[in-house]
Amino acid sequence: MRNSTQSALSIWIVRHTILIWFGIFLNSLFIIPLFFFPRWMLDLFAIPLDNLIWARESAGLLMIISVFYVPAAVDFARYRVNAYIAVFPSRTFGATFFFLAVVLFGQPPGFLSISFVDALIGSTTLYCLIRIRALEKQSGGQSGFIR
Repeated sequence: MRNSTQSALSIWIVRHTILIWFGIFLNSLFIIPLFFFPRWMLDLFAIPLDNLIWARESAGLLMIISVFYVPAAVDFARYRVNAYIAVFPSRTFGATFFFLAVVLFGQPPGFLSISFVDALIGSTTLYCLIRIRALEKQSGGQSGFIR
């Protein structure tokens, strides 16, 4: 039983890691165009903006946020707190903020793409974290992944 739980736990940690890297990749799909080709990216999502410096600044901030996701992807056991911070508040705030900006405050629908990316990665990584925690409890906390 212990080996099967350990195996399942390892699988869920690998899934979590893959999702974190996938989320970083998706973020880069916003970062690179916003930084180097802001007008093209803004036009693609029909987001009006006159001062392109703010688009580039957004790309820079998203890059900084994305860097903070890396430790949990590299060493889950050591940086478990980073894994939770990647969901709460980071992805949760991004998804909520941009969704409400469009729905309640009339911002361009192009902002929903950011909301959906954050919601997708946030919810799937949260599910992985919940499964990991449940498997750890099932094994009595002797998984070797608890710090």
